Amino acid sequence: MKKFLLLTLLSCATTAPIWAQAPTPSARPAGAPSGAAPAVATPQGAGKITGTVSDSSSSKPVEFATIALVNTATGKTVDGTVTDEKGRFTLNKVANGTYKLTISFIGYDTKELAQVTISDNDRDHNFSKIELSPSQTRLKEVTVTGEKPLIEDKVDRMVYNAERDITNTGGTAADVMRKVPSIALDQDGNIQMRGSGNVRVLINGKPSTMMAGNVADALKQIPADVIKNVEVITSPSAKYDAEGTAGIINIVTKKNSLQGITGSTTLTVGTRASNGNANVSVKSGKLGVNLNAGTNVFYGKGEMNMNQMNQSTIKDRANTPQNEGDNPSTTEIETQYNTKSLIQQLGTNRANGQFGFGQLGLEYEIDEKNSVSAGIRVNTGNFNMRAKQHATAFSANQVAAGSQDFGSDVLVNEYDLTMKNKNNRLSMDLNMDYTHLFKKPQQEFTFLTLFSKTDQDNEVFQTRYDLEGNTISVTNNNNEGENKEFTLQADYAHPMPKNTLLEIGAKNIMRDVSSKSFYGGVSSNGDFSYDQDVQAAYLSYGFNINKKTQVKFGGRYELTNVAADFVNEKQPDFKADYDNFIPNVTVAYDLKPTMKVRASFTQRIQRPQLFFLNPYRQQQGPNLVVFGNPELDAELTDSYELNYSTFFKTTSLNVAAYMRVTDNAIESVTDVINDTTFLTFKNIARNKTMGMSFSGSTKPIPAWNINGNVNLYYVQLNAPFASNDGFMYNINVSSGYDFGKGISAQFSGGFNAPRIALQGQMSAFSYHNLSIRKELFAKKGALSLGMDNPFRRALEFENVQEGNSNTSGLPFSTRTIATQYNRGFRLTFEYRFGKLQQQGPPKRKKSIRNDDAKQGDGGGVQ
Repeated sequence: MKKFLLLTLLSCATTAPIWAQAPTPSARPAGAPSGAAPAVATPQGAGKITGTVSDSSSSKPVEFATIALVNTATGKTVDGTVTDEKGRFTLNKVANGTYKLTISFIGYDTKELAQVTISDNDRDHNFSKIELSPSQTRLKEVTVTGEKPLIEDKVDRMVYNAERDITNTGGTAADVMRKVPSIALDQDGNIQMRGSGNVRVLINGKPSTMMAGNVADALKQIPADVIKNVEVITSPSAKYDAEGTAGIINIVTKKNSLQGITGSTTLTVGTRASNGNANVSVKSGKLGVNLNAGTNVFYGKGEMNMNQMNQSTIKDRANTPQNEGDNPSTTEIETQYNTKSLIQQLGTNRANGQFGFGQLGLEYEIDEKNSVSAGIRVNTGNFNMRAKQHATAFSANQVAAGSQDFGSDVLVNEYDLTMKNKNNRLSMDLNMDYTHLFKKPQQEFTFLTLFSKTDQDNEVFQTRYDLEGNTISVTNNNNEGENKEFTLQADYAHPMPKNTLLEIGAKNIMRDVSSKSFYGGVSSNGDFSYDQDVQAAYLSYGFNINKKTQVKFGGRYELTNVAADFVNEKQPDFKADYDNFIPNVTVAYDLKPTMKVRASFTQRIQRPQLFFLNPYRQQQGPNLVVFGNPELDAELTDSYELNYSTFFKTTSLNVAAYMRVTDNAIESVTDVINDTTFLTFKNIARNKTMGMSFSGSTKPIPAWNINGNVNLYYVQLNAPFASNDGFMYNINVSSGYDFGKGISAQFSGGFNAPRIALQGQMSAFSYHNLSIRKELFAKKGALSLGMDNPFRRALEFENVQEGNSNTSGLPFSTRTIATQYNRGFRLTFEYRFGKLQQQGPPKRKKSIRNDDAKQGDGGGVQ
């Protein structure tokens, strides 16, 4: 029955129109010529001007071409727009008069259509085919034709142009994320978007199983030098998978779509990390090839000081005569003892890792209507950590429950510990896509496939010694995990009357997760396999209430089948089937051509991935065990957002108010049993988050730019056994200055307030970076000096966790102080080469986006 409903939804979708108005001037892409926005207030009329812009040599549509309507009597621009992805444009409510229509785009000669007259007898003008001729001036070398701002506020997303920020040079994707609006990273490198860790990270619009484990480690594998920009989507539409609480982060890597050969190479040597990578793009005729490869090595050290106090009450019953002459065996009294244990650990650690990646992309245009593309991306690497610790354990007890006076602590144990933690990872993403264009503009069909696989191996080796250096015990644990996904997706777009567009699609995701554990070299009974199949269909519908108001809404139906198989007979196998209808609606209103307000509502579902599901008990320290929960259910979230954006001259501002309510929220839960801390995950909480974000950019003078972002929010966490709430905020700012003669400098920094958790809080922390850059070889090369936290030798984090007697009858509190020596310096050399030729505007491409799964955010569970 559920599958029948899925097909019915697709069938019914073909009867509904969808809004697809050409972008307004306020949504003009960066780099497109200015002049499309109305320059003067004009009386509205009943005239209408439509048309289609194409390349004169290839007859292909020109997207984002600027259309300007100029009054020939005054010489002033009175209206304008930009073409859509099929080269179409519409100007409505044009007053009577005589006009000149100007069409322009970078790489083409500007075209003017004179004597366009609107009158009562001639109100509609349709220019069915306007051809632009490619400019005779070809790009002989790799040059920059325009300058994008560091942060762009687009209609449905915020874009951080990482390639414009020179402080990223020589770093990793983790360094880039710290500067993205609405994004924050905690001390472990876990991503938070507006206070939520439920974030889906895509690479070039595609999911990757390398993100299914520890996202913090995965970000270290991607060099910052290969990142073009980062897109932040806080309110995904129905076309996206039913992504979780916060939104989507899409990392777009550098790629070239121009004719010819181009490439770049980067080499960095630093005190904390070194890396090298190269990129080559070839475009000849119908075939395009892109190759990207590199390696990254990092090394660091730190210290850790942990104090853990456990407290419990023991009841002792004894036979005692109540009165003289009573039988002792007939009367009992109860004595209560408060017991306390204190464990202190002090140690140092050193971490190092090496990652490599390779990516090959192919694109081929079969003919004007059909094209195919394929790609493969491979990531491999290892992460190693060595630690030395000295541990002491004390105990005390006090008669009379409730007393806090335990007297003198008694030393019960003292030992030294060495620990080695090794992680190996190999992941592969393979995609093949097909696109067919029909005769009608905007009518197209795409069929997309993706296979993604990650193998990961985690090994922990611990040895305890007494104070004389004799071995007390040896522990060797190992986990082999595998995560596979196969995705099929079909999308169809059909133009409808009155410049609307119908979009429907279907998708099937098949996930296969498995885990095998070894304790002391012996296979355990904790092995398991986990299958998850998701079938989905979507449709969207929209309309214009008037020239300034647009409404767009849609729905997505998803059917999920889950099955888990355990080797351990005590852990019963289980199956689960559930379906969800996920609605969303967005209303946008143009206050002015440069000022927009937008309101949106959406529901989301987020399913746990391997990081949260893996039951393998990983011994991360002498008294710390971390494991996942394979019986976790999906999270359900209602998300509301009100957004205001404007730009004037060289300044842009964005203000957003938002609220998220998540039921069945997955939260980490800590418990202490026999002085050992166990950390796992459960669907136990209700998370309500309300906040506001402010972001903006400005250029006080042409050589100076300033960008900033502030996110302030309030969080309420409620579970049956614990609750917590509080205000939090994070701030990041960056500023750059061009001194001329190829010399520039940039600063970036940020501050994160203490973070509230269900059982405690994590401390505040800050960072700052400086970079100086000198261009060489006629701007083909550059030399950069980067400095991470140059004015601070180390960063100290203090985290506090508190238990509750309702969980295990054993209250506890843990205070951990971790020191990271994060001051670093790096020297980077860059060189670009190649000759290019312009071949029209780049095509807009579709790709698979698996956004439904909750990913790992650190903590070591693989």
